[in-house]
Amino acid sequence: MSSFIIPLFAMNRMIHPKIRKFILIQLIVSLVFALGCGIGWGEEAAISGGLGGSISAIAGLAYAIRASIVKGKTAEEWVQAQYAGERFKFMTTVILMVAVAKSYPSLHWLEFLLGYMATLTVYFTALLWEK
Repeated sequence: MSSFIIPLFAMNRMIHPKIRKFILIQLIVSLVFALGCGIGWGEEAAISGGLGGSISAIAGLAYAIRASIVKGKTAEEWVQAQYAGERFKFMTTVILMVAVAKSYPSLHWLEFLLGYMATLTVYFTALLWEK
């Protein structure tokens, strides 16, 4: 147990507080969306919406972790870390979407994709809000 907590603590310091906040908001949006789907369309729709939303949040976390690993201090190295983070986020998204599609046969695609898009709006809203 303690071997798991130590890397989480280190990761917590590694990721910028604003990024951690956005990922937390994405998880909250995913949960609220899943609850709405559950109330409106039932349990399988809620699970589908929650899975879609959580994929976006997990991919955002993957980006944050990878982009925070900068091998140097120059601007070029920082940009390369950001590009690497985006590639990692894209690969994580694709892998998780394929895994969910193959392993959850009663997936409700509409709720799944809407859950994913709902959590993406947090990211884009945050980008606009910061300017």
